[in-house]
Amino acid sequence: MVMKLFRKLRAGRHPDLDHDAGRYWSMSDINERIRDQSHWYGEGRWEKERWLAYGDFFFDLAGKRLRQAVGPDWREGLKTKTALDWGCGGGAIARLLCEHFASVYGMDISAATLYECRKRMADLAAHQADKGRAEVGNFTAFHFPSEYPEAVLDLITPGTVDFIVSVGVFKHFPSQAYTLRVLQIMEKLLKKEGFLFIQIRYFDGEEKYRPKEEDYARNVITMTSFTADVFAAQLAAAGLALLHRERDIDGEDEKHEYYFLGKGI
Repeated sequence: MVMKLFRKLRAGRHPDLDHDAGRYWSMSDINERIRDQSHWYGEGRWEKERWLAYGDFFFDLAGKRLRQAVGPDWREGLKTKTALDWGCGGGAIARLLCEHFASVYGMDISAATLYECRKRMADLAAHQADKGRAEVGNFTAFHFPSEYPEAVLDLITPGTVDFIVSVGVFKHFPSQAYTLRVLQIMEKLLKKEGFLFIQIRYFDGEEKYRPKEEDYARNVITMTSFTADVFAAQLAAAGLALLHRERDIDGEDEKHEYYFLGKGI
């Protein structure tokens, strides 16, 4: 069903991949496969323990970099700061952000997935309230059109975000050009002393992971990847400074590379 729909969307020689991406992920409410890809709690692979472990792993990984950047008391410092989860999906990582940051924004191009994430964060807030925690209800969800990510700058004041995280998202972007647009937006959102932690797919010549230029639905899992030089050029163009990077540390053998970034000078 999904593949037939997207073949119809590919009219013309130059399909609008930005728009197709939005159409694809918007079907999470009617397609179990897409809900699994969006990390919905209880869907597909995401039984409770695996969903919780996924969020824990990546928050700890990002936390390791934050500790190196700001010192051993990094967790205490988060209690007055703002975080943003770009492509928050079902909220596995947003859950940890809400537990540690004063304010958390969740961004997604799928309204249905964003609604699911909001429900999970509401459950977290209720659980915190039952435990007598004061910092509840600190999650704000923002939906934006896939073809116009710059709309985020009208939703969140530039220069007000302390930390941005995006995991399992960049590899699904419709193109390298789209990736640069998002990086430029992230740089504008960050405070001068803010940090960014992202996962991308690197390309080392293996044909499976070559960047794709058409048929978003068919290629969504391996849509966009980068050589080191190309991504370094994107970071420079976006005004972001490389602080740390490492590859293949998640045990998934899918050519994932992790970047910890700050604002450029």
